[in-house]
Parts: sequence; C-alpha cells; structure tokens
Amino acid sequence: MEKCRIMCPFFILIRKVFFRPVPGRTEDGRDLGRTVLKRLLGVLIAAGLLLGGTAFGEGIPGGGGPEPPVPVRIARPEPEPVPEMPAVINCVAEPDADAGFHFRMDADLLHIWFPNIMNADEAILIFQGETWLIDCGDEKNGARGAELLSRLGVERIGKLFNTHPHHDHLNGLRVTNETAKVEELRICFGGASTEHMIRALTYAETNGIRVLEYRDGSEFAMGDGSVTLKFWCNTDPSLDMNNQSAQTMVRYGERTILFTADMERAGQASLLSRTVPSALKADLLKYPHHGKTPLVEEFLRAVNPEAAVITNKTVSDWGGVRYLAAKGVPYIYTNQTGVYLHLVTDGEHWIVEQVPQDRVGEIR
Repeated sequence: MEKCRIMCPFFILIRKVFFRPVPGRTEDGRDLGRTVLKRLLGVLIAAGLLLGGTAFGEGIPGGGGPEPPVPVRIARPEPEPVPEMPAVINCVAEPDADAGFHFRMDADLLHIWFPNIMNADEAILIFQGETWLIDCGDEKNGARGAELLSRLGVERIGKLFNTHPHHDHLNGLRVTNETAKVEELRICFGGASTEHMIRALTYAETNGIRVLEYRDGSEFAMGDGSVTLKFWCNTDPSLDMNNQSAQTMVRYGERTILFTADMERAGQASLLSRTVPSALKADLLKYPHHGKTPLVEEFLRAVNPEAAVITNKTVSDWGGVRYLAAKGVPYIYTNQTGVYLHLVTDGEHWIVEQVPQDRVGEIR
C-alpha cells in the first residue's frame, strides 16, 4: 500500500503531461515535435521530482531503495556496585570480611606489624620506605622482632620510640640494632631512670645511635607527612612508671590507632583529666599492659575502638581480656603460632589480618 501511495501521483502526472490532446497539430509535424519534446521534458522533470523530492519541503518521497536502518543502542554492562565496607575490616574475626575489597593500586599504605611477642611491646611501622618502631621488647621478644624485620627486608630504622624504660620495652635494642641499623633512639624519661635505660644509653653511644628526647605534645611525621605520631607523656610523680608511660596516637588520613604502652587505670584517669576525650578517639587500640587489667569506663568510651590488640599469648582469664569480652570489643593476640599480626591502611580503611610467617615477604 505504501508503494502504491507513492507511485500513483507519478502516473497521474505522466498522463496529464504526455497523453492529453494536442491542439493545432499540423501535417508537417513541426508543432507536434515541439509539443512532444516539451512533454518528454516534463516527464523527466517529474521523474526527477519523484526520485529526489522538491526544493519546497517534503516533495514526492523516493521509492524502490531499502529504508535506512533504525539506529540500535549498544548495551553496556552496568558497573558492579562497590561494597560498602566498614572502617575496620577485621579478617581475624571474620576471614572473608575483605571479600570484594582491595586498596587502590597507587595508594600509599601504612603497614603496622607486630612480632610474635608476649608480655612485651614492639610495633613496626612502615610507610613510604621509612621504618619506625614503637618499643623493641626485651631480649627474647626483641629477637622475635628482629626475625620479623629480616623477613620484611628492613635494614634501617629511622626512629625507635621508647615509651618507658622497663625491660620488656627497651632491652631488645641490641638485637634490633644488629639486624637493622637504628639511627635514632627517642626517649621520654631521664637517662638514669632505670638500669635498663642506663644500659641502653651506653649501648647507643658505643654503636653510634643518636639519642634524643620527646615530650608531652611532641608530634612526628613519616614520609611525606601524611602519617603522624602524637605523644602524651605524664610526669606526675604520684604515678608509677607504667602509668607515666607515653601514649602514641598514629594517624593516617581518617584512620587512627592508639598505643597505650603499660598505662593502667590511674594513668588513664590522669590522661582524661587533662585531655579532651574526643582527642583519644581511635579505630584500633593497642591494649595497655598486655591485657592484664580492665580499662577506666570513661577511657573506653573516649577511645571507642572497633578492635583491640593484646601483646600476649591467649590469656582469656586476665582482667583486661574479660573486660573486652564483656564490652563486646573484638581483640587479637600477637603471640599466635606461625602467623604475624598485620594492620594496613590507605587512610580510609584498615585491614586487620594474620599473615603466615613464610608469606611476609610477599606483602608490600
């Protein structure tokens, strides 16, 4: 029907031009020839209009050829939704917690490693090629820290911060330095505060380790400055050395971890009295004094951690461990067979995981 509709006007036009009567026809054919020629010219013009349309609008539609194809929209696969992930992805409590998550390939990551230690403190911080330590354990735990440093390929330690001069936080200096050269020892207690400090300072002088102090409110920056360490030091003489031990807030982007050394309840109450509680908020808590005692309730509310690290073996009957369990705060021990505790963040998320000892070198 469409073809008929298009062609009918064409035939009507031909009939009108070519077959209508021709008046004044002569025998010599001169008028007839001119008339026929004009009519043929009219037919050609009509055919041109039929094929190409007119200059006045739609014209007579062309026919005979295939209709142009209708454009087809090529479907594109919808991007897979990025899963909403918590700030702390705890793969120790839930091994598949990081399913579907990965850090950006170009992200600078802060790595915090804990040796396989118990009843001692040592944490290894690595960022943008720099390595710093918070404490270095005693002789035995320091050797475990040295083993981890070797597996990580660390040959130089820029700064080693001692939180207080007890043996389980300082006596590992020698074995640490023999494994990875310590360039700077930072202390917050006087040189003659304990026999352990005296020995450490003597060793440092003999082995070319710079010794410098840090104080309450001191801040240090790693790498390009995006990782910071802030310290609270308490010199209140009414407190014992554990409760005077330095507190360290490590911050990278939006993520934080608070190292509380051996500060127990008296030190926590003292810190709360001179610090805005919101300044103590942290995603993760290195639990004080290896999990021995409960926290002050206000201190826990201020920190409000999503998980705690206990520098010990499994000690489920200790007061601090029972306290965390009662409060519903997940906790992870550092002294677990065959694995190292590894915390890593891009400044937006933490991953908390246990890494098999023979795979440490694969993580960068």
